Amino acid sequence: MKRRKPDRKARPANEVTEQEVDEFLAAIRNFEGYPRLRDLGRLLPSMNTYKITVILRFLERSKAIIVDNDGYITWVREDKPDDLTLGDVADMSKELKEFLSRNGEN
Repeated sequence: MKRRKPDRKARPANEVTEQEVDEFLAAIRNFEGYPRLRDLGRLLPSMNTYKITVILRFLERSKAIIVDNDGYITWVREDKPDDLTLGDVADMSKELKEFLSRNGEN
């Protein structure tokens, strides 16, 4: 008896694509107020619970989101270009910038 190969390769259950992470973040950002962890299944019906948990833990470890003790997602990092420095985004006085640049040369 000849075995048939499956039509497509099976993907591991914990494999997550960048598109799925982006979809997860978009759902959180578009939510009015602060979403609860238990609301994520309703916000992301195309993903199973295991995949939602994997993405959630990844985003927490990478400091892209913050979840409080009550289970609310209270903060989501905005996408910023990676080449910006603290000096580019901070609101510092001209004197402080000069002081930091002088002391950084030593």
